[in-house]
Amino acid sequence: MKKTILFIAMTMLVALGSVAQAQKIATINTAKVVDTLPQKDSALAQLARIEQGYAMRLQDLEMEMQNKEKDYQAKLAMKASPAQLELIQKSFQRLQQEATETQEAYKTEIQTEQAKLYQPILDAVKKATGDVAKAKGYAHVIDNSTGSVVWSANAADDLTAAVIAAMLKK
Repeated sequence: MKKTILFIAMTMLVALGSVAQAQKIATINTAKVVDTLPQKDSALAQLARIEQGYAMRLQDLEMEMQNKEKDYQAKLAMKASPAQLELIQKSFQRLQQEATETQEAYKTEIQTEQAKLYQPILDAVKKATGDVAKAKGYAHVIDNSTGSVVWSANAADDLTAAVIAAMLKK
């Protein structure tokens, strides 16, 4: 009985091993692919325009805060009333709060816009990768742009160059 169970187990292991060997696995560096595409430059230009708008607004707020600081120092030197000084301080604090909110809005908008702009690019890379992998007989493709693939026995299993070529033909 033990020999029969052992025989069945060994047969299953051999069968699973042959199935695993039959499936070809490739790698791709999607970051490298995206870096070569002209669509990335367009996305970066749009993000730069957003960034420039926020930078200008933050610069304006910084100038306003500097002016409030100068105004405060001048009123202090002229022995202004505590009420006048408090008004300037509150105005300065509102400007600081607005600058903080502007920075937070910038971060949120950049992240949202970046995801929106890059998603079609990533979808196109994914489709091109699938097309190239199917044409070359691969069952799976692993993205190695994060460094998660430590070693590959065959450099020909890296589809990065083939996907770049396919994407640039379009």
